Amino acid sequence: MKKALIIVQNDNRKTKRFGEEIAEFLLNRGLSAELVPINNFETKKLEGTDYLLLSGWHSGLLFSKKDNEWISFVKRLPTLKGIKTALFATYNVFPGAMFRKMKKYLGEKTDNLSFTLKSSDGSLSISDKLDLNDFIR
Repeated sequence: MKKALIIVQNDNRKTKRFGEEIAEFLLNRGLSAELVPINNFETKKLEGTDYLLLSGWHSGLLFSKKDNEWISFVKRLPTLKGIKTALFATYNVFPGAMFRKMKKYLGEKTDNLSFTLKSSDGSLSISDKLDLNDFIR
């Protein structure tokens, strides 16, 4: 059975809900899916992981701002060799440049960054579900 690891930041309820919807969707597709808070992550969780979905980068009201907790977390990550990776985030009004900033820090950890998902309300859209189906193929 393929394994997906979904990592979320604890202090953002909307992003946590988005992560929960992603996990539920992947479980319904026959994957093993585990949702892990960023501050409870242990490197051994990556063992046997086929797919990593990583949230983060707090968004301000209009623009994303620097997220030191997320940057520190990514710096501690080992190289994600062989793990297909995606980013997801929620935003209030405008997603700004948060994915570009996230990719900047994550870029040296993976060469398999597949796509990004974003939501203003923490729910998966039909388009998101189609993208996730493509992601797990």
